[in-house]
Amino acid sequence: MTDLLSGMPLESVRDLGWTLIHFLWQGLLLAALLNAILPLCRGAAGRHNCALAILVLMALAPVATFLTIHDFTQSGGAAPTDGAAAGPLPMASLLAPWMNGLVALWLAGIAALSLRALGGWHVARSLARRDTLAVPAALLRRCHDLRRRLAVAWPVRFRLSRRIDAPVVIGWLRPVILIPVSALAGLAPHQLDALVLHELAHVRRFDTIVNMLLTTVETLLFYHPAVWWVGRQLRIEREHCCDDIAVSACGDARLYVEALTLLAPWNAAGGAMLAANGGSLKHRAARLLDGAAAERRRAPLSAVTGLALLGLLAGSVAMAAPPSHAKAAVTEMQPIRETHTLPPYPKESVHLSEQGLVKLSVTVGKDGAVSRATVVQPSGHPRLDDAALQFVKSHWRWQPATRGGKPVVASTRVAVLFNLKPKPKKPL
Repeated sequence: MTDLLSGMPLESVRDLGWTLIHFLWQGLLLAALLNAILPLCRGAAGRHNCALAILVLMALAPVATFLTIHDFTQSGGAAPTDGAAAGPLPMASLLAPWMNGLVALWLAGIAALSLRALGGWHVARSLARRDTLAVPAALLRRCHDLRRRLAVAWPVRFRLSRRIDAPVVIGWLRPVILIPVSALAGLAPHQLDALVLHELAHVRRFDTIVNMLLTTVETLLFYHPAVWWVGRQLRIEREHCCDDIAVSACGDARLYVEALTLLAPWNAAGGAMLAANGGSLKHRAARLLDGAAAERRRAPLSAVTGLALLGLLAGSVAMAAPPSHAKAAVTEMQPIRETHTLPPYPKESVHLSEQGLVKLSVTVGKDGAVSRATVVQPSGHPRLDDAALQFVKSHWRWQPATRGGKPVVASTRVAVLFNLKPKPKKPL
């Protein structure tokens, strides 16, 4: 799997790995901040905006971290894996050998979740284009009246679908609201209007665009539970905001709750679609009918949760945060030139005229010897690759990197060229 990183500079892989590790405490800190702010917000819109702001900060935190710790002026060569960006010595020494694997697993996770997101997008597009029917004229007039009532300037299409159980909105450039055929018989006209108002509220608030941002952040930072928790809060408050808009437009909370109750047995949509039956219908109904009591019940922050959060935060910072003096105390390792000789040419390779360049990733121990070496770019000839690997491990030496005057483990990449000299021409 680490072969996927062979084209990336070693320093970039190292700094990317430490960026992911630093986000463990950064994400936890941002989630703790949101958990403290939410009870102070009185309305769903305020809570939604706070959750959205925290999500944006979560997206920006790794970018800022990488820009801070990465040395863009460094052209290559030896790079201590536990320098200023890496963190305290024990943690850096422990994680340095696994950094390539960590970044490779992160990239594999992104690939898997990207396929999942693309699958959801394909399903949503399929629902919007296939097996849809024209909306009856009377219902279509009501839908456009509701759109004007909410002052939705964005053009919206309305279609009937047999493949869904609840109204959903799909798309953002050309949004379409799908109305289930079963709803025409299962819901009274005023109840269906209330649910259509909910979907129009999603369009008015540009929730489909925010949903794409949320999916992107969850895909890139999938490994952190705090990201999924913030995403869940954002989805909950998004539905609450649309509930408030729909109730304000229809003027009857009980009528709207009745319509939600009828949706309870039906399946909720997800992924790229925003549906009226998203989230916890029971909590949404209780909030609309007894809003003040429901808000009071969710306001207190659990002492156990708060202490656990602070404990995890303190532990994460202690493990990942670098000491302030680390950067000035780090020196890079230097090769001992007399040991960096070319390995003997394999006889069989000479006979077969095999040539090529072998690139190796090496980890240099505190004694300057190679403790670990792997081929990151083979020459195309296994004999040459093995000859270079074994010779570098047994013969090449470095002056070890130091930190605070003490030697530390470091990594770099080296190249070994096998080139047969042309045979001299015989005199005529």
